[in-house]
Amino acid sequence: MRSLILCSALLASLSHADWEITAPSNVSFLSTKNSSITEVHRFNSVTGTLTEKGSATMVIDLTSVNTGIEIRDERMQKMLFDVDQFSKATLTTSVDPALLKKAQSGAITEADITASLSLHGHEVSMPAKVIITPAKDGSIVVSSAQPVLLQASEFGLVEGINKLRDIAKLQHIATTVPVSFTLTFKAQ
Repeated sequence: MRSLILCSALLASLSHADWEITAPSNVSFLSTKNSSITEVHRFNSVTGTLTEKGSATMVIDLTSVNTGIEIRDERMQKMLFDVDQFSKATLTTSVDPALLKKAQSGAITEADITASLSLHGHEVSMPAKVIITPAKDGSIVVSSAQPVLLQASEFGLVEGINKLRDIAKLQHIATTVPVSFTLTFKAQ
């Protein structure tokens, strides 16, 4: 009986037209300096929606970068992201509505998608492998099955990385940045 109630709740919530990104959601990225020191960073503010037809948008507030070191956060905001001019990154994609229907039935699904990322005045399409998982509370969790590799050069960010390298007196900061995400979508 409990399973039937949970399935009914899941189906009822998934029948709404739109979902919104809520907690717990996470977008994190790795930075590697001097070829051997890798650190994990994240963004504290991520918003977005997923429609019943599969249209998805995610907005990352670049001022919310969190590296665990306040001065480094400030430097990334100013020197790398240039948040005075580019305060947000926006990702748009489409998810096959059939995958959302599979989630309605309780299935965990892996899918290949193509997303468009607008960052620092540049827009780049990129592939991503995602896992779509229905949760018992009726939400949908979309997570990266593997990190998405962003090339700083495609977004005009190499100059900013070099400024960060110089101010921190480092020999090297990698310009390929692995990004991972787990996004929880709840019915609006």
